[in-house]
Amino acid sequence: MLLFKRILSSAKPENKSADKRKAPRYAVGAAFPFKAVLVLLVHDEDGNPTGDKDNTQAWGGRLVDLSESGANIQINSAAIARRGEPCSFKIGAADYQLEFTGTIAHFRTHPQHATCGFFFDFPDREIQKAYLQLLEPVSIGASLSMVEPKKVTQDNPGLLKEQYCGRANALLTVWRRSGAKGVYSFDFRMNAYGVRWSEGMTEVEPYGLSKLNLDGEKTTSPFVHLTASELDDVRWLFCLAVPNLSKAVPLDVRKFLATLVA
Repeated sequence: MLLFKRILSSAKPENKSADKRKAPRYAVGAAFPFKAVLVLLVHDEDGNPTGDKDNTQAWGGRLVDLSESGANIQINSAAIARRGEPCSFKIGAADYQLEFTGTIAHFRTHPQHATCGFFFDFPDREIQKAYLQLLEPVSIGASLSMVEPKKVTQDNPGLLKEQYCGRANALLTVWRRSGAKGVYSFDFRMNAYGVRWSEGMTEVEPYGLSKLNLDGEKTTSPFVHLTASELDDVRWLFCLAVPNLSKAVPLDVRKFLATLVA
């Protein structure tokens, strides 16, 4: 059930408020590989539920955003739903599938599509934990914002450094050759892990960070050894974060990183 077997084992909700609407929403990129399906009650010609809770129809759609407590999805304009009605949400990729129930928060029709917002009704803590793992890479990528250039320490002669920070200790650092276009190297720290790459490397290099280093304390080495399974999980985390990169990250950087996860 868990998306990541060796990392992110302690995923917990950020939002402590009972008001589900206060949970931060994170935009989902069009290239995010997980597909979403919303199962709604069937309605009659007057737009009323048929009365049979088992009479439902599945609608595939494009996720607009996700939060800890709900989602917004764009679906076919033929769909119908009303506030307060039950629904079921499915999200998955390849052989991974997660499914749980929800409650419609709002439904709006447009000329070419409909948008539906709904709150999650997690049946148990394990399902919620699995979902929070899936949300993690989305929130990491979507929360990135530019660090003011004057606050970025330029410590590599001949290279220009730019940085973008986000939630869960996320920090994307990009280096460019002075006066040249394109990415020379980058380091993308996500939660307690990271991925780095430099010109001449054939693939990205995943790594782990020690807890002391994350807390800002000095250590003899900021890195920790990762097992083969952990390395695979970190690569997967990177592959899921990149399609959701915020538009605060320059387009050329987003396109370059996308080539590394294709």
